[in-house]
Amino acid sequence: MLPTTRDRSSTPSSLTPWLGLATSLAAAFMQLLDATIVNVALPSIAVDLGAGVSAQLLMVSVYVLAFACSLITAARLGDLWGRRAVFLTALSVFVVASLLCGLAQSATMLIVCRGLQGLAAGSMSAQTFAIISGLFPKSRHPRVFGIYGATIGLATVSGPLIGGLLIEWNLFDWGWRLIFFVNIPIGIAALIVGYFHLADAKADSVRSLDLVGALLSSVALFLLIFPLAEGRARGWPTPLVVMIAASVPIAVAFVLYEYRLGKHGGDPVLRLELFRDRAFAVGAALAFVFFGTLTSLIFTISLTLQFGFGFSPLRAGVMTLPWAVGMGVAAVLSSAVYRLLGNRVLIVGMVVFAGSLLTLSTILEKVGTDPSWLSLAGPLLIGGAGLGLFVAPLQTAILASVRPQHAGSVSGLLPTVQQVGSSIGLALIGVVFFSLVAGNAPAAVQGERENYVATLEAAGVNEGIRDIAEKTFVDCATSQLESGSPMTVAPECSSKGSAVAASGPAQVAVTAAYASTRSAAGEAFLQAQRSVLTIISVIALAIALASLGLPKVNILVMEDQKTL
Repeated sequence: MLPTTRDRSSTPSSLTPWLGLATSLAAAFMQLLDATIVNVALPSIAVDLGAGVSAQLLMVSVYVLAFACSLITAARLGDLWGRRAVFLTALSVFVVASLLCGLAQSATMLIVCRGLQGLAAGSMSAQTFAIISGLFPKSRHPRVFGIYGATIGLATVSGPLIGGLLIEWNLFDWGWRLIFFVNIPIGIAALIVGYFHLADAKADSVRSLDLVGALLSSVALFLLIFPLAEGRARGWPTPLVVMIAASVPIAVAFVLYEYRLGKHGGDPVLRLELFRDRAFAVGAALAFVFFGTLTSLIFTISLTLQFGFGFSPLRAGVMTLPWAVGMGVAAVLSSAVYRLLGNRVLIVGMVVFAGSLLTLSTILEKVGTDPSWLSLAGPLLIGGAGLGLFVAPLQTAILASVRPQHAGSVSGLLPTVQQVGSSIGLALIGVVFFSLVAGNAPAAVQGERENYVATLEAAGVNEGIRDIAEKTFVDCATSQLESGSPMTVAPECSSKGSAVAASGPAQVAVTAAYASTRSAAGEAFLQAQRSVLTIISVIALAIALASLGLPKVNILVMEDQKTL
């Protein structure tokens, strides 16, 4: 059931609903931007704080994990205490957590603060649907939620560009810390505007918290996602494998508990009867897979451009600019396209997106590890357009298809489904992507071997040193790229280099080895990224096919938006 609210928009000329919407969108933009903006800053953070691969993955995944784990409980707290109160409290915590992230002096401190930031972000997000619903009449919901969908999509894909710009500007010599500090003025402004213009929404009936359900769901997610993020870098120790195995029975216990609670007249956090509504069941699956896929793709592209190709944060961000532009333009037009095509616009968006990824993979094969901006701009622009045609109307398509009595519960669960999908997808892709890098490492190193030897010959390095250097290069480069930390030189290899660097020929060999390892890494990352693009294109086509399962809706109701 949707919460009741004070009608702040009864006067047509009132700016209150628009200012309230602006506050909600600013918060949503920050929440989702912070899920991806860290990707582009990882190289700088790794150097500054000495963070290994597992720590870097946790910096990204702990935020999304905390976000997902807090949504269910926070949504219920909003029912009990009021959406406005919970939203503004969470926004205040988010601002403080952003400050602490920017001040972090160790990888551990940053991971902990990112977790706090994620908890606050999830608590805000859990209130957004109900707040926006209370600000506008139902006739305007399709357009308003279309704007919301476009905002979350743009925030997701804009992270690399905005992060690259902030790091490049390096204001006040803050470096990567600026990506967190920038939230502070935006958050304070949103707090001030929200205090005066957000609707104070509460549920019509008193609801209980269902602490057992919230605890079981959070524990199950943690036991699954944490090992996936840490497992490969740590060599899959037994405790982590046990955690993954334990997540299954706990998840089953959660479902059974929620079923029994609902059957006996309780108030479960997950209403299983919603899944009998075909629109929700299909829509939830679409949202889960799509957001898990999108977050994962952004993560791998950022790694490939920076760690693989050696691009600066700014260049990596600028490379993805056409993606954000295409998405922004298509999102603006998506409402009109939805009126024409209905739910079929989701199919069009995913087919276009899948085609762009396959085209991008083909182009990368031709241009190699130093692609120009122009060579990738076309497929990225088209791919962004496909995303815009999908993500902006997705919320509207689901809410327009479900049974009216389920609309309130569905609107509260959709953000949870999206973020759980993102957290699981991100953890899985970390395992898959680095496994692909390791699988491509031997061929990439062997492909660079002749160039390395030729470099040593041209520099006049004698045959004895050449043979030793060649074997050392092959062993070290292969072991590095096959390790759990493919972006970091192994200590034993680094020490070998420094030990022989005293003489001129040895120094030439060491310098050439670093350059050749970089080239081999670029090729390994390139081939891994091409595999990921192919995998995700197949998933996108599957999403397009699954979109056919959404019930058809009467598109004529969308004409009410024109009064907006």
